[in-house]
Amino acid sequence: MNRIDRLTSIMLKLQSKRYVTIDDISDHFDISERTVFRDIKALGEAGVPIGFEKDRGYFIVDGYYIPPVMFTKEEAGAILLASKLLERQGDKSLVDQFEQALEKIRAVLKNTQKDYVQELEKYIEVVSPAVPVEKAFPDMFLNDIKNALINHNILSFEYYANYSDTFSSREVEPLGICHYANHWHLIAYCRMRNGVRDFRTDRITKLHVLDQNFDPSLRDDFKEHIFVRQMQEDVSEVKVLFKKNVARLIGDQRYYYGYIEEKKTAEGVEMTFMVGECEYFARWLLMFTNSVQVLNSERLESQMQELIDQLANHYSPIFT
Repeated sequence: MNRIDRLTSIMLKLQSKRYVTIDDISDHFDISERTVFRDIKALGEAGVPIGFEKDRGYFIVDGYYIPPVMFTKEEAGAILLASKLLERQGDKSLVDQFEQALEKIRAVLKNTQKDYVQELEKYIEVVSPAVPVEKAFPDMFLNDIKNALINHNILSFEYYANYSDTFSSREVEPLGICHYANHWHLIAYCRMRNGVRDFRTDRITKLHVLDQNFDPSLRDDFKEHIFVRQMQEDVSEVKVLFKKNVARLIGDQRYYYGYIEEKKTAEGVEMTFMVGECEYFARWLLMFTNSVQVLNSERLESQMQELIDQLANHYSPIFT
């Protein structure tokens, strides 16, 4: 990247955030701190009012705005692809907002770029099934959750537990949201359980943002809880051996069931999962019939045997 392009990109970066640190600029453009100082000085000499606050970083003084930069057709196409993926995530409020943003982007494109995006849309289709919206959960609350995260508001809602088919009232301190296993999850400190818990947002109903605040500094960083899954109730480590003939067919399915790691053995591939809802996991394993073996969980084996017995009882009249 030549220096003029880099200076323009630094201005955009400064405009995109309240504060930008030296390390942010240095790491993003792979330049030394000395070069950062020279570039900032050059922008100041060109008339861009850049301020600096200790322990925060550089900022553009309020009241100064850089004229909007036009999108390239490739950038507009990338945003179109993102919108197609977002359509499958199930939260209607997010989809509607992104569509509005996309319309604004289309409005500032040149005619040739508009033609490019319109033509590209004909050739894009996301074939994975959309996440169904159950009648029990008609509302989507990600917007309310996002606002509560910023304002540190306490949330109150009813939560559906799939494994017990029951609802419980929860009052939580929202710490963050993440997306995994094809669903959005709210990571929050649950006052009923006195600990951090993971709530699938499509199982939340009757949500209210309370006029009460909490101090997030008193809680651990929610990111520490996402991958270890410590917040889930009754989570256990399960090792499963898949024979070679099916191991190669599993693909990304493993990530929907708490996949952690794997190792190849003489018999096949041994995979480790963190499993919460045992029945849900057992139903998935049954599709592999005799090509899968549970290595360390009597509970899971018992659940699978129960499901096998149910199948046998259900179909035995057909074969008698």
